[in-house]
Amino acid sequence: MHLAMDTATSDIRAVEFTLSSDGDSPVLPELLDQAPESEEIGTVTADGAYDTRRCHTAILERQATPIISIRKNGRPWKEDCPAAIA
Repeated sequence: MHLAMDTATSDIRAVEFTLSSDGDSPVLPELLDQAPESEEIGTVTADGAYDTRRCHTAILERQATPIISIRKNGRPWKEDCPAAIA
């Protein structure tokens, strides 16, 4: 189970249920899609499992700031990557 929470109110804003064999990062765009476009997302905080181009792109498309730990086997982004530019 993956949750998106409003840290100011502790309200759960989105939920995504997955099998334990599924990876974490593929669900992040779906979690963000559950929030209406009119609802501002300030930051997205996640562990290194979410340190992927797909997750960073989905966060940046919502005009939010990603706060994601570098994954264990992470390498520097290419300079023209949206995550590196941000």
